[in-house]
This record gives sequence, structure tokens and C-alpha cells, in this order.
Amino acid sequence: MERKFPAFTRNILLGAVAASSLTGQSALAQEASLALEEVVVTARKRAESIQDVPVAVTALSAGQIERGIINSVVDLKKLAPNVELIAQPFAGAALSASIRGVGLDDLEKTFEPTVGVSIDGVFLASTAGANVDLFDIESVEVLRGPQGTLFGRNTVGGVININRTKPTKEFGIKLQATFDEFNRQDFQAMVNIPIGERGGIKIAGRNLQSDAFTDNVTRGENPDNRDLQNATVSVLYDFTDNFSAQFTWDNYNDNTRLVDQINITSIPYNGFGFFGPGYQDVTSGDLSAATDYSTTYSGGKFYSTIQGNNYALTLNGSVGNHDLKFITSKMETKERMDICSWGAPITPEYAASNFVLFNFGTGTADNPSNLPCFFPVLREQEFEQATSEFTVTSNFDGPLNYVAGLYYMTSDAPFQSGPVQVIESLQELEARAIYGELIWNITDNWGLTAGARYTDEEKDFSVTAGAFPNGQDFFFEDDEITYRLVLERKFDFGMIYASYSTGFRSGGFNSRGTTPNTVGPYESETVDTIELGLRSQFLDDRVTLNLTYFDSTYEDKQEAVVTAGDGSFIYNGQPEDCGGPTCTFIFNAGEVDNSGIEIEAMALVTEGLTLRAAIGTLDSEYAKFDYAGVDIADIANVTWAPELTAAVGAEWLLNIGAGQLALNANFKYTDEAWGRTDWTTYDPATGPNMLVDSFEVLDLSATYTHDLGRGMLTVRVYGTDVLEDGGRIARPFDAGAFAFADIVPRRTLGATIGYEF
Repeated sequence: MERKFPAFTRNILLGAVAASSLTGQSALAQEASLALEEVVVTARKRAESIQDVPVAVTALSAGQIERGIINSVVDLKKLAPNVELIAQPFAGAALSASIRGVGLDDLEKTFEPTVGVSIDGVFLASTAGANVDLFDIESVEVLRGPQGTLFGRNTVGGVININRTKPTKEFGIKLQATFDEFNRQDFQAMVNIPIGERGGIKIAGRNLQSDAFTDNVTRGENPDNRDLQNATVSVLYDFTDNFSAQFTWDNYNDNTRLVDQINITSIPYNGFGFFGPGYQDVTSGDLSAATDYSTTYSGGKFYSTIQGNNYALTLNGSVGNHDLKFITSKMETKERMDICSWGAPITPEYAASNFVLFNFGTGTADNPSNLPCFFPVLREQEFEQATSEFTVTSNFDGPLNYVAGLYYMTSDAPFQSGPVQVIESLQELEARAIYGELIWNITDNWGLTAGARYTDEEKDFSVTAGAFPNGQDFFFEDDEITYRLVLERKFDFGMIYASYSTGFRSGGFNSRGTTPNTVGPYESETVDTIELGLRSQFLDDRVTLNLTYFDSTYEDKQEAVVTAGDGSFIYNGQPEDCGGPTCTFIFNAGEVDNSGIEIEAMALVTEGLTLRAAIGTLDSEYAKFDYAGVDIADIANVTWAPELTAAVGAEWLLNIGAGQLALNANFKYTDEAWGRTDWTTYDPATGPNMLVDSFEVLDLSATYTHDLGRGMLTVRVYGTDVLEDGGRIARPFDAGAFAFADIVPRRTLGATIGYEF
């Protein structure tokens, strides 16, 4: 992939862009009494100003999330540099996350995430359920770079820290309804009720329904899309001035029917292709592209659902100069994925006269036997996770403070898949950790932070499939120590810092493996990162400018390679037959060098006008890619690692009578990025096309709030991605025997009305 500019030239241009986004300094000088509001984060497990934290972190408030139309976790990429977030469709509400080129684009519960997602202090052990709809949110923090000391295993890319509102202990109601052009009907309600003078209960619920933005030509319908109901009950009680307890129960039922995929298999590709009815040498992807991805042609429907219950108990206390926190939680989920034709426009009439890989007449409950299937897959999974964490945080007035903690997690992940490739497996995980971080203010200007975490874990895995018809048991264990060391120097304008941090992502097994080579085990991977940062405020605290340079080495990288599973793939001199159309191998293959610059800036130009910018450069390339004994680093590309991401935005507040109008705009550019493929067989000249084109997104909103005397009325009109109509390819995937892509909508117009007191 060619660079658009030499690296040195690009950095100069980025500096110019950052400077131009902060124009209006004459206006700044005229109103020196104003200042940007302080942003408080918990990136080091203590409340601190973001300008005092030597960590690359993007923080968003509830207002920014609502006015910026940040509807779910994947939308956070609009405002954070070097962050790629994509919906992973093959698990319920799942997330594919990549930060600074460190990512995971898969779904199995045995594959550990590279980016940790925390909700109210509880980490999710799986990517499923991590693409959270952002309702009832207090703040979100996106921490970039390995966070292995305080946040632990599987945070080699970073952490997304989501904090929801707590019970207010006062009576209050919040009601909200959102509608858009795709028949979205999103109703949200929350009520706070006091319990005596020291406690409160919060009850929240949501019902979301919508249609797909596409029309399915083969089935002759505009399919349903979102179908979500959830409820939360949270009770908070302050037993004393120094001790409180909060219990939260979440119930969610997400029966979303995903937007149909499009088939992008090359013609010819591995000897066969998929043709639209009445078309010659045309894939359903070509047909969809001709209508700006507003039509799909899949013969079968696509279901990916998740239901579950989460329980969490949080105890907070203080003793002397120490804050104590204990969180224990349990999550129980059930998932069901049902897919039939993977975007192929297969109809009974087409099946009668064309070759298709599998026999017809095999179906599932939602894709029945009278519907022809290219590759029917029905996956049913249950997942249980339990965690407990105890943290001690000091708050001495002197130069030394620390954070220390204990962490324990277990999970059970049974797995069933069929009917073509029948697999049953079970993984049981147990992980323990002890960690600590010391903050030493050596002088008034110099500071040192040193931390370490020791993690020990065990995985028991069993599988019945393919080469293991009578079942086989496996065992994996590992222990790792991860570190962070930071030296910082304070100045009148802010601070500069240099840090060295490490992280690791656990090894283990492949739950969809059917042979010894595909099951594993594979080993853990590690990341070592050097970071140089500037955190500054100037012009009477009306401008913030934060710069970060990072350079990381990603070793023993776990590479998931999907190949044809019919025996045509040769592994160690022998054909690999996985008993189905695909094989998935996990190689500890890669060494990747990642480096780049991140610029985040904000300026309060006038009392009502705020400008912001977030720019990231990324140079990510393989130094080594051991593919079954052959180094293919010279032909492989790092997935989901765009060389440039750049966002500029503005918010203008206007007082109108008894109300206020907030006008919001955000423009985001994302460079081209590669999807997943087998680089040894991939030929860009013949396809399929695995390079996602660069794209721009412009979001606009106008929010009017009016004081009714008894409560506030909010009316918002918005448009997301207003520059283009139709859709775009968000995630192509080459499965070896065939290839497909997920598409997402572009311009969407909608409105929200709300009331709260």
C-alpha cells in the first residue's frame, strides 16, 4: 500500500492542520476570563485532571456523546485518534477493536480481546456484548496503548472505560424517544427514587426497533434490523459517611437481525463464484455496489442474537488516607448465530440450474429447509463470567501515593456449531493477578510512576469434532509480569513525560478447530511501548494541546489465518482437511512495529464556541510473519491499521429565551485499511478486494433545551454521515473458499425528543 506523503512531510502537514483548527486567537485574547472546563478521568484508577495524567486518553462526557450522536461503542472512533472500532457480526453485539494497529477481528470466546472494555469497573472477558449501545452514560474514556499494569491481561491495544450514571438519591425522571428515516423507534426511560436520606434506586429501560437501510431484492423485502429490549435496576446506599454499597442488575434481550452481507468472492475464485439471477460473472457485491449498497441479494436471513443477565456489587469505603473498593460481578449470556447464504443470491430457481457448494435442503429454524443454502451455520453458545477485584488507593498529602489490588476471574464457554461442520467444545478459564503502581512526586516539578502486575492463569479445553470424534482434552497455563515506568516534568504550561509500558494477551485454543493443527494451543503475545507526551494548556486555560509519540514492538503476534478446509491447504507437507469449507489456524507468527503521532486539541474561542481536533498517524508493518515456517512479512499487511485518522469539530452554544441551542459538527477522515485474508494466496489483481477505501464522515446536530420551570425539554435533529447516501463496505473478510463483506449505512437523518427533571 503506497503512502500518500513521506512520513516527514505528513507530520509537517498534520502540524499545520492542528494549528489551523485552533484559529481565532485574536478572539481568544479578547475574552481572557473564560476557560475550558476541567476534564476528570480515572485512567490511573484515581480521579485526576486529564492534563495531569501521563497516559494517552480521550475522554467524552455525557453531553458530548448525546450531542455528537455517539450511539454505540463503535461510534467512539469518530472522536479518538488511531482507534478503529467495527461491529463484529458473528457474535451478539460483538466488537472488533484495533488501537494503534493492535486489534482482533474474530468472535470466538477462546480468543482473548486486544482492547479491554470495562463497564462500571467490570471487564468483559469476551468481545460479545462489548459493542454497547450508549444509553444512560456518565462518561467514556478511551485509553490508547498497553494498559497491562492497572487493567491487566488482554489490554495490549488499550481500554474503553464506560461509566454509567449512579442513582441520584433524589426523585427524577428522564424520558427520551428517537426516530429516523429507517423506521427507528427508540424509547428510553429512567426514574430515580430516593430510599430514605442515604439511598436511592435507579430503574431504566429501553425498547429499540428499526428496519434495515437496504432492500433485499432476492427475497423481495425491506428486512427488520434492530430489535433490542433491556432493563437496569441499580440500588445505591450510603451506610455511613465512609462506606457505601451499590448493586446493579442488567437484563438485555437483543434479537437483532443483521443487515444482509454481500458476497465479494472473485470470479472465478477457487473454481466457483456466485452469480446474480440472470447475470453473467457478477457477484452480489457488484450488484449491491451498483446501487450504492442500498440493495442486497442474500438468499437467506442473518441472525445474531444475545440475551443475558449481569449482576454487580460494588463496595466503596475509606479508612484514614486510603480509599477501598471491592467489585464482584457475574455475567450470564446466551447467543445464537444463524446464517445461510453469506450474501449469495441463491433462489430455488437459481439452484436448479447452477452449481452450489453444498446440497440444498439443509436449513435451520430461521433459514428453513425449503430455502437453498450455500453454507448453513447454526451456532449456539452460552457464556458465564465471574470477576472479583479489590483495590486500595492512597491519598496522602506527601510526595508518595500508590494503587494496589487483587483480581480474580473465571469463565465457562461451551460451544456448539453445525450442521455442516459439527463442533462441540468447552473452555474453562481461571485467572489471578496482583498489581501495584507507585506515584512519586520527587520535587515540585519532577515525578516518577512505577507499576507492575503479575498474572497467572489456567485454561482447560475439550473438543469433539473432526479428528477428535471421541473427544480430546487440552490444558494451557501461563504467567506474565507486565510493567509501566513513567518520568514526567511539569512546566507552567503543563507537562512532558516519557513512559515505557508492556502488556500481554493470553494464548490458548481455537474453539472452532477440528484438527491438532487448528485447535492449538498457541502462546501468549506481548507488546512493548515507548511513549513521549506533551500535555499543555495556554492562553489562560482556553486552549489545550496534547501531543503523543509512540513506538511499540508487537511480538509473538497471534495471527488467525482462514484457509479453504477441503484439503487443498498444505500444512507441514500434509493436506489439512477440517471437515468443512474453511480451516482457521492460529500462528504465533508475527512481529509488528507500530509507531505514530497523536494530536488532540481544544480551544474555547468565545463563550459559546468550542473547536476541537483529533489527529493520528500510524506506521504499522510486519517485521516478521512466520506462516508455517515461511516468513511472508514482505507480502502481508497489518489489518485495520489506517495510516491517518483525522477529526475536526465545533460546538456553538446560543442562548435563546429560556432555552439554549447547541449546534454541533464533526468531520472525520479515515485512511484506507486492510481486512483479513490469507496473504499467501491473496492476489489483489484478481481479488477479492480486501482494501477498505478511505472515507469521510460529517455529522451534524442541533439540540435545543428549554427550561419548563418543572424540568427540561430537549429536541434534537441530526444527520450522521450526511455527505453520502446509501452505504459503504465496513468489513470485508476472505474465508478462503469464499469471501463476503459487511456494509453500514451512510446518511441517516433523525430526531430526538426528551424530557427530564
